Amino acid sequence: MSFFKNTVLAFLLLGQMAHSQAIPNSTPVEKPIYIEGFNYPKFDDLSHYAWSRLNFRMIDGTELGLGAEHYRRYDADRFKMALRVKQQISEKAHFFGGYQKEWDLYNKGTGRPNPMPRQEYFFGMEHEARPNMFLEAQMVRPIGVDPGFYNIGLEGVGSHIRLGTKMKF
Repeated sequence: MSFFKNTVLAFLLLGQMAHSQAIPNSTPVEKPIYIEGFNYPKFDDLSHYAWSRLNFRMIDGTELGLGAEHYRRYDADRFKMALRVKQQISEKAHFFGGYQKEWDLYNKGTGRPNPMPRQEYFFGMEHEARPNMFLEAQMVRPIGVDPGFYNIGLEGVGSHIRLGTKMKF
């Protein structure tokens, strides 16, 4: 757990440094720290899906983000933490990359968390196709020792490409 405490502390310090180095001017300045996230409505008593990310604007065009995701259904309960760096490359495009750990809280029906998390590196690109609508493609590469569980729907798959969309509203 000290990894997470140190990571959160580093994010807070970096966010404070970015905030204290802001130069006041007459144009409105975006806040250096912002939160994004999503939570599905509750369809039954057990199922749940939510994610959130605390983002820190470091310098022009560069952000650091600490994310969390929770996914639960009848046969799975997973929790994921990710550290991401995002770099703007044009007005509507960004490169990003990072590291994530995922824990199997259900642990094949034993009722206690799997002590070994799955670890992955990821990198990709995000493009704003329309105002507030983003397309994303990323490469995900597992690292470390095989923890004995996979992403839901990707059983037995190692490196893979993930495609997705995101809308802001």
